[in-house]
Amino acid sequence: MSHQQILKWGIAIPLVLSLLSGCGGASPTPIVLAPVPSSTPIPAVPPAVLPRATAIPVTATTGPGSGEPTATAEGEGTVTVEASPTRQDPIDRPFLMKIDRISVIVGRGTLLEGRVANGTLDANSQVEILGPQSNAISPTVLAILISNIARDQVTVGDYAGILVGDIVATDLSPGMLLAEAGEYKSYEEALQQLQ
Repeated sequence: MSHQQILKWGIAIPLVLSLLSGCGGASPTPIVLAPVPSSTPIPAVPPAVLPRATAIPVTATTGPGSGEPTATAEGEGTVTVEASPTRQDPIDRPFLMKIDRISVIVGRGTLLEGRVANGTLDANSQVEILGPQSNAISPTVLAILISNIARDQVTVGDYAGILVGDIVATDLSPGMLLAEAGEYKSYEEALQQLQ
């Protein structure tokens, strides 16, 4: 039996006995750990060998608008990192909302619900609905609602209902995108702005 196994059993047996004696109404027996005999050598742990870092000259560059830094090597071991142009903040982009739910309100119009991903929409704005088959529908915005309360505008992060008219609700499906008119060329381009 190895030294480690003896040590485990030396802890486990008194612990079990202590627990069993407590079950019979007797006072619990204190656990006493047996000292490790000095005659038994404890095996040494081998030292960990870590790979040594190697300097690699950096010559990678990326195209503009990729969102990644551009790095160039200047001399031995010196690297200069320049920030490439980054994407705009969502609040500064044109309005975009993924449609999660579609409801028909009889006598009023069609309510499109979803969370605003980009930009701001005012109550008098022009919008279009983009679908995966490259079809764009241009409805009229009748009202903007947040928690069934009419608002003048919605912005990034709001879960809103946009009441629109001049469309047939059966032409729509969840997953389509409500966007600011003329700002996105296709459904695929607008979809990339959600990520």
